[in-house]
Amino acid sequence: MTALTAAPATPGWRPLPEFTEYPTTCTCRPWHRYACGHCYHDQCEDCGFCTAGSCVCHCDYGLGFHPTEPPAGGPMFWLGGHHPAWLGSWGVPMCFSRNTLAGRATLPTAAEDWMCDSGAFTEIARHGRYTFTPRQYAADIRRFRDEIGRLVWAGPMDLMCEPDMIAKTGLTVRQHIDLTVGNLIDLMAVDDQLNIYPSIQGWTVADYEHCADLYERRGVRLADFPLVGVGSICRRKTVREPVAILSTLAARGLPLHGYGLKGDALAACAEWLASADSLAWSSDARWAADKTGPLPQCVGKHKSCANCVHWAMQWREKVLASLRAPRQTTLPIGGTS
Repeated sequence: MTALTAAPATPGWRPLPEFTEYPTTCTCRPWHRYACGHCYHDQCEDCGFCTAGSCVCHCDYGLGFHPTEPPAGGPMFWLGGHHPAWLGSWGVPMCFSRNTLAGRATLPTAAEDWMCDSGAFTEIARHGRYTFTPRQYAADIRRFRDEIGRLVWAGPMDLMCEPDMIAKTGLTVRQHIDLTVGNLIDLMAVDDQLNIYPSIQGWTVADYEHCADLYERRGVRLADFPLVGVGSICRRKTVREPVAILSTLAARGLPLHGYGLKGDALAACAEWLASADSLAWSSDARWAADKTGPLPQCVGKHKSCANCVHWAMQWREKVLASLRAPRQTTLPIGGTS
């Protein structure tokens, strides 16, 4: 486990009378804003960090440590979130679903870079289809980019290929793949300036190769994108399956993003990934509440840490530590049937 980075010494609290309006577009990380005068909330008199509302104090009075950066030689990691306010206060790269943000009268101002997924799992699990159109989705992404800011990229309206998802739609895996590829083309036709990146879907290795080939046949060069998402890999029964899929796709020279990868699967696949995201910390906290209760510092505050920044950040530190750990290079495993 990599040692946590100690919080740097902070100057004493000071008012900032020279600032009458504190801009919300400061590029400083949240725990540095007080020093440059860009924090537009009240400051903590003990340590100088912002303490208003849900803002997170990144010092001994708050988390007790600075959230660390993803390893330079490993995948970027996006922490999943489901309360919009966290985008403006947690200060680490995050992943949010379109369904969490769409339709809100006001949106937060992002404190850090973030990515957006289409809410595909919820849409298909609940409705067996998308309840919004590509044009509506593009409008949502455009609004998030302009109003929230710092949106790096978004996933398309892809269709997962797990057996239970296939049962929900009544279609075949090949039809899900065809619709996934077609949706990206539709979204690009609506607005090709939105940084919506393709997703490769499938169930077997051959399915994923077919999906990648289908993009190319339809004029979409996957290698031209900064990231290419890989879906339907986070609920596999064994680690061998995502290893086989991702190693095969990585051999094409694609910068891969693993949707929902966590734990042993993320660590095992890290060498083939440029990026990954997960919201698993919240469900882990909910399950832990039934056995051990909340974290010691959260006793009396809530019964479960499923919405708790302390649990989320500690879980994230463990993920990043696993990505920094030395690992043996794995040879690609043959296709799954």
